[in-house]
Amino acid sequence: MKKLILDHSFTPSPLKSINRDLSELTTENDPDESIFLKLVNERDDFIQKFLEDLPEQEKNNFVTAELKVNGALVAYAEELFNASLKQLSGLVRGRKAVNKYR
Repeated sequence: MKKLILDHSFTPSPLKSINRDLSELTTENDPDESIFLKLVNERDDFIQKFLEDLPEQEKNNFVTAELKVNGALVAYAEELFNASLKQLSGLVRGRKAVNKYR
């Protein structure tokens, strides 16, 4: 899968660290979905706290830039889900074939 670009001009340094870890994970052939979930939750928690202290104009700029990033993360999560579903359906078909020939 392609590497996601999760930083924008309003990304604070602590968030860049989380984004870097997420971005590296997306380049793996078979990424660990539990690590992806952990990083996304960590990212969300950070953003929620970060937004509390941000002035209104900066908050609007940050949120607007984050919408694109969140769209990319959702698309990646959907890719992971579809790949897992495809793998699972292949296993189920294989199991049915084995049971058929027993």
